[in-house]
This record gives sequence, structure tokens and C-alpha cells, in this order.
Amino acid sequence: MSDPLPFKGRSVSVTAVLLQDADTAQIDVALSEKIAQVPPDFFTTQPLVADFSALEGFKPDTKWLKTLKRIFERHKLGLVGVCGAPVERSALVAAGLAEVRTSVEAKKVEKSEEPAPPPPPPAPKLAPTRVIRHNIRSGQRVIAASSDLIIVGTVSPGAEIYADGNITVYGALRGRAFAGGQDNTAAYIYCHTLGAELVSIAGFYQDMEQLQASGVRDNVFISLNADESMRIVSV
Repeated sequence: MSDPLPFKGRSVSVTAVLLQDADTAQIDVALSEKIAQVPPDFFTTQPLVADFSALEGFKPDTKWLKTLKRIFERHKLGLVGVCGAPVERSALVAAGLAEVRTSVEAKKVEKSEEPAPPPPPPAPKLAPTRVIRHNIRSGQRVIAASSDLIIVGTVSPGAEIYADGNITVYGALRGRAFAGGQDNTAAYIYCHTLGAELVSIAGFYQDMEQLQASGVRDNVFISLNADESMRIVSV
């Protein structure tokens, strides 16, 4: 008789939240500021992991973990686990969290003899490209469902553009751009001038502060590396 409910190992994508302070009040404030930078419900369906790797020597206890989880729940965020620091199993169980290995930690574990995983699914088939030949003003939202999006003009601060495929802006990108819907990690974003509030590809994003730190401004090409980190170059 076949197993009606088999348990199998899988590699899944989660978003790590790198904690910079162990003060839960500061974490609460930082979460409020981060959520204000993205569209409503942007993180609602994403599993999140608290990363303690920046908190040297920190060992969270049960009470602290429960408080952290309540803070995330208050912001309607799904905290599912922790990584980057040793945590007592009893504390994790009591808080309803899991210990998650990062890719670096996973490499230290001896690989078991398993068949090679199947190749990734092909990128979703896209409809004809949607072309907009005017500026996108603050407060406007443009959506290209199942297609690429081309903007011939400027995307103003406060404007939002979405595409299941690629996004190309023949002008300045100063608002928010979301490419690669339907988990299309092969998508890219191109713009003549980068001054965006936020860019996202397949749910992996960088905000204005991170984009400015890249130092790239003109003729910008943004894509995902194999490890799903964001690549920002001038072309």
C-alpha cells in the first residue's frame, strides 16, 4: 500500500530578515518602516525567517522568540523560523518556529546520495509586450499581466509598474517596479536612469537605500544571479 501522506525534503524559497538589533521594540519600528516602503500585502504570503547572524553571541530564549513572533503577526507577516544563531530546540518548539539552514550552512552538511532534481520549469509563456508611450505620474499603477512592459517616458516617484515578464523604461525610473510575476526569476528590469524607490524581481527586492549603495545610475540592467541575489550593472 502506498504512503497516503509522504514526507519529502524540498528546497523552498524564503525571505530572510537580517536583524540588526536584539531590542524587540526597535525591530517593531524597523518592520513598520519597511512595510511602508512596499505595496499593501507585499509580504503577506511570503514565509519569513529571522536571521541572527549580525547579532554576535546572541542566544534568544523562549520569551524573546514568542515576543518576536507576536510582533511579526501584528504586522500580518508569517515568521516561520530562525537562522544564524544557536537556539535551544525547546525554545523553538515553544515559540512555534523552525530552525532553518542557510545555503552556507547547508554546504557544510554531507550530501546524501539522492537522484538529481528535475530541471526547473520553463519561464511562463508571455503575451505580446505592452507598450506605454507617456510618463507614469505619481499615484498611477500600470500592470502588464502575462507580458513584458515597456515604458517610453518617466516613472515618477509614487508610481508603480508591474509585469509578469521584463520591464524596460526608456527614461527615468523613480517609482516602484515589480518584474517577474508568477515566480519568473529569468525576468529583468532595464532603465535609462535609476532613482527607484524599490525594484523587485520574482519577489526578491531592493529598496532605495540598497539601490543607491550600488552606485549604478545610468543605463541600468537589473537581474537575478543563480543564488537569487540581485545583480545591478550599467550596460
